[in-house]
Amino acid sequence: MAIRSIPLEVKKKCIQLQKQGLNSKQIYTQYYSKLYNTKYSGFRTMMQAWKRKIELDDEILEVGNLSYGFTPHSTTVQIDRHGEIIQSWIKSKSEDSLYLELIENIKRLPNIEHEEYIFDECLDYMLEIPLYDLHLGISSYEYYRKTLFEILEIINSRNYKEIYFIIGQDLFHNDDFRGRTSSGTDIEKVDIAKAWNDARKFYYHLIDNALKHSQKIKVVYSKGNHDESMSWAFVQMIKAQYGNQIEVNDDTKDRKVITFGKNFIGITHGDNVKSRTKDLPQIFTMEYPQEFANSTTRELHLGHLHRESEVDNYGIMMRRLSTANKTDDWHYDKGFVGAHKRFMLFEWSKEKLKSIHYV
Repeated sequence: MAIRSIPLEVKKKCIQLQKQGLNSKQIYTQYYSKLYNTKYSGFRTMMQAWKRKIELDDEILEVGNLSYGFTPHSTTVQIDRHGEIIQSWIKSKSEDSLYLELIENIKRLPNIEHEEYIFDECLDYMLEIPLYDLHLGISSYEYYRKTLFEILEIINSRNYKEIYFIIGQDLFHNDDFRGRTSSGTDIEKVDIAKAWNDARKFYYHLIDNALKHSQKIKVVYSKGNHDESMSWAFVQMIKAQYGNQIEVNDDTKDRKVITFGKNFIGITHGDNVKSRTKDLPQIFTMEYPQEFANSTTRELHLGHLHRESEVDNYGIMMRRLSTANKTDDWHYDKGFVGAHKRFMLFEWSKEKLKSIHYV
């Protein structure tokens, strides 16, 4: 049965049952299948659409009734031929509307019903995806679309033992709605609500595909100097969205380490003074002595400078990772131009680094 022939009351009832704790299979069996002959797979797809589009009318009306405490000076609501609200535009004279827009983006997350995947063949490989210095707001989802497809091609090429996502490291260009960094420095002001939504689309594509091609998915939050709070909040959204299907390290340590077999990979943004000196390998050794002692391949992965470099000293490879981000005003003014626009993905066996993919 086509979705448009189902009464709005039935759709709302299904969503209400879901809020009460029933999953889509229970709703279908106990309620919906007694009214319509739609197959369960079709019903599940429709439920996702209803969740995104139909349930919004009450929230829109609530906003229109000023329950958020700001004063709109223009409100437009678009209604389809069935009397259902499908879009709305609300303008405000208060900065609260910016926070509202971001909150609404988070509230309207699609409902994800996770599947359990069985891996017949799985290499003892780990894929590290450290997308440092994305600076969303300066660059966009549309700008990174080709990069996304290239990463998906790598993820889908084989089944991995583990996939690590390093999230943070200046994921966003601003840490608030006033165009400031984590330290309060004024820089180019960007549209944070759009940047957040771009980041959500980008990483949801990656994680959804990674779940099909890896036995374990691990997310590591790594602080950047631009977006310490905003990217941490973004990781909390991912943690809530994917639940126990992924592991999340969301503590706020400046330096972290990931291990896989005999490999030691130190993670830090590299913006403070100590990170720019030869002392950094020793600092990691002191902070993670057991992990260091159990490893034979040791690397440190830093960002911040937007250009690639490496120093191999006493068996520790310290890499500055490149970025595909556009050149912002600060880097242009300082003369940091001409660097290769690309990200680096690392593929590890249990013994060593096997390959570096540039995307």
